[in-house]
Amino acid sequence: MYSSTSTSSPFAASTSAQPRPPPSSTLSNLLAQANSLNHAGASGGGSSAGGMGSDLPQIRLGIDEIERMSEGVAGRGKGRKGRNGEGHTLLSSLGVNTSQLNHSIAQLPSSESQAGDFQRPKRRRRPAAGAAQGPGGSRIDPLGHSTTGYGASESDMHAWGRNWHEMVILSGIEAQRQKTIKSFQTQFQQRMLQNWEDEKARVLQDELGVTDDEISTLASSSSGALGQSGLGRSTLGSSTRRFPMAQSTSKAGGSAENKEGGLVMHTKMLRYERVIQDLNQKRIAKQPMELCQALEDTVKGDAKHPTLPVAYHILAHLVQEPSLRDASNGQQPEPVQERQYAQAYLGDQRGNQAKMLRERLTLGGRRFLERDSLSSFENHIDETIAKHPKEASLGGVPGIRNKVRAYTDVTLRSKDAQDLFKPESVDGIYLWAQLYHLLRCGYATEATALLSDHQNALKRDDYSFPGALRTCLTSPDRRLPRVQRDQLSNDFNSTIRNNATVDQYKYALYKLVGRFELSRKTMKVASTTEDWMWVQLSLVREGGAGEGPQEQYDLADLGRMVLKYGADKFDEGGKRPFVWFDLLLYTGQFERAVAYLWSKQALRSDAVHFGIALAYYGLLRVPSKTDATELLITEETPFGETTYLNFYRMIKTYIAPFFKVEPQSALQYAYLVALGADAPGETGQRQKVLALELVRDVVLASRAWGRLLGSVKADGSKTVGLIERDLKLLKLTDEREYVQAVILSAADQSSLDASLVDSIELYHLAGSYDRVVDSVNRALGHSLAQPNANLSSIAGGQSLGLSGAFGGADDVYELAQRVQQVYDRDVARRNKVRRDAWETLEVLLKLKRGMKEFAADRPDLALETFRSTNLLPLSPTPDPSSIPRHAQRFTQLLDQPVISNLDDVIVTTMKCLHRLSQALKQSPYGDQGRMGELAAYKQQAQGLIQFAGGLRLRLGGDVYRQLSSMSAFF
Repeated sequence: MYSSTSTSSPFAASTSAQPRPPPSSTLSNLLAQANSLNHAGASGGGSSAGGMGSDLPQIRLGIDEIERMSEGVAGRGKGRKGRNGEGHTLLSSLGVNTSQLNHSIAQLPSSESQAGDFQRPKRRRRPAAGAAQGPGGSRIDPLGHSTTGYGASESDMHAWGRNWHEMVILSGIEAQRQKTIKSFQTQFQQRMLQNWEDEKARVLQDELGVTDDEISTLASSSSGALGQSGLGRSTLGSSTRRFPMAQSTSKAGGSAENKEGGLVMHTKMLRYERVIQDLNQKRIAKQPMELCQALEDTVKGDAKHPTLPVAYHILAHLVQEPSLRDASNGQQPEPVQERQYAQAYLGDQRGNQAKMLRERLTLGGRRFLERDSLSSFENHIDETIAKHPKEASLGGVPGIRNKVRAYTDVTLRSKDAQDLFKPESVDGIYLWAQLYHLLRCGYATEATALLSDHQNALKRDDYSFPGALRTCLTSPDRRLPRVQRDQLSNDFNSTIRNNATVDQYKYALYKLVGRFELSRKTMKVASTTEDWMWVQLSLVREGGAGEGPQEQYDLADLGRMVLKYGADKFDEGGKRPFVWFDLLLYTGQFERAVAYLWSKQALRSDAVHFGIALAYYGLLRVPSKTDATELLITEETPFGETTYLNFYRMIKTYIAPFFKVEPQSALQYAYLVALGADAPGETGQRQKVLALELVRDVVLASRAWGRLLGSVKADGSKTVGLIERDLKLLKLTDEREYVQAVILSAADQSSLDASLVDSIELYHLAGSYDRVVDSVNRALGHSLAQPNANLSSIAGGQSLGLSGAFGGADDVYELAQRVQQVYDRDVARRNKVRRDAWETLEVLLKLKRGMKEFAADRPDLALETFRSTNLLPLSPTPDPSSIPRHAQRFTQLLDQPVISNLDDVIVTTMKCLHRLSQALKQSPYGDQGRMGELAAYKQQAQGLIQFAGGLRLRLGGDVYRQLSSMSAFF
């Protein structure tokens, strides 16, 4: 049945020339053979089965060759037939199974990949429809993802390696691209979030009057929902609480500590306000004031921050208030005037004035550390002697030299002190230690006298020091002549500089007098922060001619070094904020000092008043740009960093909780923004404008016109307000500028806020009667369709606050009548109103009266009132030629921006004609007069329709529908 000599396949059909049997016989034979096989198996004979099997075809090929030949049949092995070269023939002749070897090589990547020792390169493939794609419209699968690999037939190792290398490069590029996109998105999100937080804080504080305490409470709450917090329920404007911390936001009403803290802070703020009021009164009278010491007296005895008064005292020394200075030549020191240091501090920092100011600040800081009773070194000496009276052996009524001697004996008696400072005994005493302590206490005369008494006992190498010390202490800037400094430098370098056993007090004295080794400004004898700062202020000297780079060390350099240390070094954990604050004051970094104190929630009121004191003396820079939300602004300049403090924003935030309920106190702080009006360039003018804007905001929020701005009665008499008495504090020269800058500005703002009552009141107070009439016309024009436009609803339910001129009006119509009556009786005021505005007021009053009469069910009176305006063709005998004339006048009135709903007037007029005609039709009497009136109403209605038709593009579409429907009844 089967042949084994087939040329194509051992399973191919026979190629005998005999004709093929019919299908039926073939199938019959197959069935017979199958039955015989079944019969043989059923008989159970093994030999029968084997004999039967001898008739079956024999398979002589292995499984691998069968698989290879099957692939050839399927067309997958065709590509290799043409590539079998001499190597294939050679291996075959040597007895190597080339088919099996070829197949093993083709399967090599797959098998190794399955074994986990090798990872097959991933093939790039076209993304399926709907698959996620990258920004470029294509997507590259990164390595490690499941993709289609090479088939068993792809045995080209060169192509495989090239594809692998390509995919590694593309995967790296894709990974870097994804990383860059993610980094950009993260930075963008952070920047957007920061901008949003700044803008949200600005809106909450500036627009809604929310305090910082409420913002922090909202941010720390778990819900964070504005509508669920007390903040979301606050009214527009500002908080009505005098001080928010006085009220607890907790459920149980707050702890006793919170309530007590709020009360203490409230009391402190009231004390501060009295000082600010006194300051403004003295400013008006042009009298100087020792502001720092007045503020210091306010906070004396502060149990929570006992070093707060010391900070005010430091500032008083820096500005050298007269009571802290010694009398010269028997005369009292001159007082420090308002803004005395502004020109030097805000001007060119390379000029002589700026240099002299820095020298004055340095001297003031050093004198405070030396002689001041609040934290002087002499107090420390007295306390140390009191603790060790036996070792000190002071006795009697000692002078400063004896106290320093006793203090030195006490502090240097221990072995540790001896090993640390290595004090040198001269003539039986620790001379160098006593000299240093005398200078540290500020007793220069006593120090030179002590040195003169023991000069003969000095070593030969120290002979140059007494003369150098006397020269240094008597020189105004503590500068040594070049010859004397060179001689002292030689002694310092030869015997002191590299001497490990030198007396540390002697080492410090040489460095202070000669200003040696400025690159190493620390000394073992300066163990406290105050001592270290005194040493630095003693070494500081503003640049002079002939100084080399190694000798330059000024106040700006000291400030940069302090900033390099950072706040955490001196105020670790935020428990000692005034240590870092004082260092910033010593180094003249006043803007940073105030901003740092403002960052402490409990010290914000103190930060505000430190800023006020600095602004009063002219030691505060304010930014030129006013849209910044940051309190501290730093700008890079050719001479280094320059910092600015947003003083306006700080004052506005401070008074926001109470400027609505206590406008008089808030105004005292608002006046202080104008202190910066003398700043150079546009900055000064901008500070003046900001002060006026802040005053305007206080006026608008409080609505206390009579008390703050004064009032003008109907008879023309005027009452002067508080602000007008304080014009000098706002840098305003005359009443006209005050009216323009404050009253009219407030009126314009209230007009923009759609506050009719406020704008009318303020415009009348400012004498802008023309704008008063415009505001009334706008209100009347917008309320024609409202029969009773109540003023309280327009004002948002607030108190009207109208002056005596317009007092007693309840709605817009009554207010407009009072305005007309007041101005009609006064010719001077009447002449300041434009003619067209006055005529518009008269017409609108008639129209409003007609609308009210129609609402009162008096169409006859309403029709007569509308006819009296001469706006509509309502003559009993209408003339068609007069309609264009009426339309022109109506159009002129309609084109005014104060009119918005004259459509209702036309419709109401038609309704009057309709009601009157219907009433006549229903009358039981049919006389000739009634028919004539009906005809007249019909003619007026037709004329009104023709009139409206001429205004087709100026009236609403609903007007014509209503007119047409009502005209059908005529």
